[in-house]
Amino acid sequence: MTGRSFSLQAAIIGFSIRFRGVVIATACLLFFYGLYGLRHASYDVFPEFIPPRVTIQTEAAGFTPEQVETLVSRPMEIALTGLPGIQRV
Repeated sequence: MTGRSFSLQAAIIGFSIRFRGVVIATACLLFFYGLYGLRHASYDVFPEFIPPRVTIQTEAAGFTPEQVETLVSRPMEIALTGLPGIQRV
């Protein structure tokens, strides 16, 4: 160790010995603050099992449902199939 880090370490140890009540009180405060944080932390025990899902609705004014499916929905499905990360359309 270098002389400076040793003197800093010695100063911290000396302070801790001289003011042990302050050190113990600070440790107790940190402990109880940690318990408080643990009890009030929002965490989920079980992960989400449902994969993310996206629903797209297509509308085209003046077209029949069959025309919307043929002219809008099918080309959109074909275009979306090539995107990375898409597993099923």
